[in-house]
Parts: sequence; structure tokens; C-alpha cells
Amino acid sequence: MNTLRFSVLSVLLGLQCLWLAPAWASDAPPPPKPAAEAKGEPAKADKPTRTFEGQEPLFYFDSKRRPYIEPFHKTEQEEYFVCRGVIGEWFRQQMAEEANMLAAKDGLEKVTGSTCAVRLVATQHGKKLPIVSVELYVNSNVMRSCILGDSCPQSRTVIMYVLDKTLYRSYFITDQERKIRRTYCLDNKSKILAKEECWHHFFDKAAKEKTKDKH
Repeated sequence: MNTLRFSVLSVLLGLQCLWLAPAWASDAPPPPKPAAEAKGEPAKADKPTRTFEGQEPLFYFDSKRRPYIEPFHKTEQEEYFVCRGVIGEWFRQQMAEEANMLAAKDGLEKVTGSTCAVRLVATQHGKKLPIVSVELYVNSNVMRSCILGDSCPQSRTVIMYVLDKTLYRSYFITDQERKIRRTYCLDNKSKILAKEECWHHFFDKAAKEKTKDKH
């Protein structure tokens, strides 16, 4: 496992104790219609229809926080799924725009959002639901190296964090060759709140407010 993957995995596992239910589609699809009702057409299970703020869902997950498709790569701890059909198209484009905004600060390459994977990390904490991250790649060669190789030349990793019914996102922006590693916390309006993971930002903020109240 390369250093970047181990580092992000450690953050993901640390996040589990602070994770709240994010805004994604979790309605189980209804059972297929009987053949008589299908009027000769093959029965198909509908996707979840729950929406976030009246739009397409952020993610298409079942009640166990799993996509309705099979992973294209799997290890003992991680599973990777294609983004199409798992992430709402509007949300995928928004994450790509946010990643490019952050990468531009260091003059790094842009992502389109089309070369993308949803990563599920197994956990034995809490309800044992997998932790979710979205991996955006600058091209397919980088994607192949990051997932199958021993190193990740560039990464644009997004980790969801929900607090008080508001969606925040932690971004990891890296470039191995240029020795760049940045971390940001963005709010639901794409505003940068801190140059650290969201869980860390809010944990520190709460600790400072608690100390202030004592005085």
C-alpha cells in the first residue's frame, strides 16, 4: 500500500467516530414487476428516487451504504466502484470544479470528473457501515497507478462530512513529483473553511469554544 493511500485510510478510519448520516439516496429499489404487469418487457428495478434539495441524489446507495453495482477492484479493506450511476452527475461535476479550484492554487493539472472512482473502506466501528471517499484522477494512467500500483502520482480525494444537517467536504490535493500535499475543508457553498480536514477543523473549533466558555 503506497504512503498516500495509507495516510488517507488512517484519516478515514479516524473519521468513523464522527461520521453522521450524509444526504444520499438510500431507498431500496422496489421489487421487479410481475411479468403480467411488465407487458412483455423485462422487469427492471428502479433506482432510488429520494433527492437532496430537489435535485438528483448525491449518491445512489442502499441502506448499508453500498452502490447497486459490483466493484471493479477489491482488496481486503477497500472496494472501488465506477462513479457513473453511483454519484449524482451534478454532484460529481461540483466536486471536480472544487478540486480544480484547489489544485489551481499550486498550478496543478485539472480533472474533468469523468475519470473517477468511489472508494468504500471497510470498518468494524459503530454500525460497521463502510466509509466513503470519492477519488478524482487527472487521467486513466494516474487512476491505474493509484488503484493498482505502488504509488499515486497525483490525487484529488474527497471525503464527505455532515454536521448539523450541513454537508462539508475534506479535500486531499497531492502531486508526488512536486512534493505537494494540501488539505482543505469546504462548506456546502464551496467556500474554504480551513486548510485541514473538516473533522479536525470542527473538533478544534468545538474545543476552543468549550475552553472559552470555562473562562
